[in-house]
Amino acid sequence: MTVLLESPPDSLDDRFALTANGQRLAALITPGLLAFDDASQPTPVLAESFREVSPTLMEFTLRPGLTFHDGSALTAEDVKATYDGLRDAAVRSPKAERYAVLERVEAVDVRTVRFHLKRPHAPLLAELSAGIIPAERASAASVVAQGEHPVGAGPFRFESWPDEEHLTLAPFAGWHAGTPALPRLRFRVVRDETTRVLELLKGRADLAVNVVSPAVLPVLRRESHLRVLSRPGTGFAYVGLNLREGPLADARVRRALCHLVDVGPVVEHKLHGLAKASRGLLPSAHWAWAPSAGCGYSPEAAARLLDAAGYPDPDGPGGRPRLTLSLKTSTDRLRRAVGLVLKEQLARGGVQVEVRALEFGTFFEDVRRGRFELFTLKWASVMEPDLLRGAFHSANIPGPENHWGGFNRGALRDASLDALLEEALRVPREERKVLYMEAQQRLDALMPILPLWHEDSVAVVSTRLEGFEPSAHGLLTPLARARLAPGAGKRTP
Repeated sequence: MTVLLESPPDSLDDRFALTANGQRLAALITPGLLAFDDASQPTPVLAESFREVSPTLMEFTLRPGLTFHDGSALTAEDVKATYDGLRDAAVRSPKAERYAVLERVEAVDVRTVRFHLKRPHAPLLAELSAGIIPAERASAASVVAQGEHPVGAGPFRFESWPDEEHLTLAPFAGWHAGTPALPRLRFRVVRDETTRVLELLKGRADLAVNVVSPAVLPVLRRESHLRVLSRPGTGFAYVGLNLREGPLADARVRRALCHLVDVGPVVEHKLHGLAKASRGLLPSAHWAWAPSAGCGYSPEAAARLLDAAGYPDPDGPGGRPRLTLSLKTSTDRLRRAVGLVLKEQLARGGVQVEVRALEFGTFFEDVRRGRFELFTLKWASVMEPDLLRGAFHSANIPGPENHWGGFNRGALRDASLDALLEEALRVPREERKVLYMEAQQRLDALMPILPLWHEDSVAVVSTRLEGFEPSAHGLLTPLARARLAPGAGKRTP
């Protein structure tokens, strides 16, 4: 089975994977104790069960008979070693900060592991979905080995990664839910969307998840050997803003840009209705979502704000711009198209934008390092509302201290927002909901990003592949439950 990707994974080691493709592929090889279903509820994976013993103690019981791909047994000692390694400064995981709340991990017996916290931490379950690896692979000395040939206990085992364009996985006979029915999986990185579409049309690929623009889906739907499946998704598209210096350090300018962006026509014409306009990071179906005023399309309000911020119109409509900004995006066709629409919409309000489309690796590195004014990007999925803290807390600004892994890429600093997001870590769910409502209202005022929409999850599937249902989060784990259609022959590489 051939699966198309639009960009290579940054890593197959879940401790280092920051891109969506890295995390999705790592989940096939090295799943965690638990995962999150389409409703963002935790579900056991390697764990058989879990319970909260106290606000500072969580206990997991592993499934019986778990084994890694190398045939060794997966025990509580491996779980302990995995999380000890994640927090080890020598390992240099960009995710280490997430586990600062852990006091210690205790292997009670072969199948029981306990997580002792320094203080109550409500989003703990979201952090305990990290991929479990063998104890001997968990230290700094084995980082290279795990990165080059990852070993886990997932439904598919690593087979080869000869270059960044090709990756092969094979079904793992020891998977606790039974050997996956699919044969060998071949992942191919095809950066150009036209080429991806042609590969699907010519029958040289079996699956493409969220990597085909809505505009070409009608063409694919007409093909008898292809199916287009979709469901409401949690992927969140937005415009990132660099708040460190310059015009965007002024909240009035940020709000003015928001008033100039008209999301409705983009959703209708560029996304063909396969998205829902958003006013913030959390989707409206999420338990922590709260209605907010947002900004709304209003060129008049934008003009007033730009005047007040010291960017008056120098010579009337159609003349010289009020200010000039640069927008970086990837070379993906849809993202480029969205960038050009944003350029046109902002120009109507006197904001000139230069759109720069970069190869994804270069683009993403510029975003991580703060080398941008504006950028377009998408959170692949939104599950745990503590993502608000990851994205907007001042402690999560990327830098050498977190190996450039912080998600507050625009460098927002706001003490009152920090306090709300920190308090939401320590209280029960209903109290968290109130705090997140206040946080969303505060973000409305600060406008550190320009919210765009939550995109549907769309999979283009060949008739050779049966039983695959797209995940709301865009995950690839449904491949573990899919099968080859009767009579489907082998594909020549």
